[in-house]
Amino acid sequence: MIPIVVCTVGSRSLSVMQTSVRTYNPDVNLMIFEGFMGNFGDDYNAAMEVAFRDYDEIIIANDDIVLTPNSYERLVEDVEFLNNRFPRSVGLVAARSDYVRQNQSIANGIEPNIIKSPAVSPLFSWISKEAFSKAQFPPINWFSDDVICKDLNKFGYQHFVSRSYIHHVGSQTMGMDFDKNIEAPKEWIRTNRPEYFKEWYEQN
Repeated sequence: MIPIVVCTVGSRSLSVMQTSVRTYNPDVNLMIFEGFMGNFGDDYNAAMEVAFRDYDEIIIANDDIVLTPNSYERLVEDVEFLNNRFPRSVGLVAARSDYVRQNQSIANGIEPNIIKSPAVSPLFSWISKEAFSKAQFPPINWFSDDVICKDLNKFGYQHFVSRSYIHHVGSQTMGMDFDKNIEAPKEWIRTNRPEYFKEWYEQN
């Protein structure tokens, strides 16, 4: 079975997430790591490197989500379908949610089908060891998911929103000051991904 890898900071919502996994998917290996590097990217990269020592594919998950009875199974089913249809070019396959970026949000009335997306937020998301060997998360919080998705696009990987659904409590680690969150990675992106900087910070 594909393990679920969680990197938590302070374990604010972790107990609820753990309970949902134990209730609905008790046989799945839930690998929990404590973040200590100060940003989402470095923390998850370190956790994923450990997990990929033993697995060729993993599901990364936030500590502030709650699984439903079929969240895991639907994600795994969709990944299997996509890998058969697009061999060796599937990047991230992420669950939809009630508190997430627009293209994954159930609030928009998206039909419960698999959809291709230029970027996804990995609240509960499959990724392969092969894809991770090509691109990792940058050492930032906000926009870390966009950067890895765009970086993987350059290697020919495609990203998808799954039929899977999870409830997301929402920004328990980074806080709700969205202006501050968006501003924080600005200089790193300007220096390291100037082509992305123009799209995210210079558009009117």
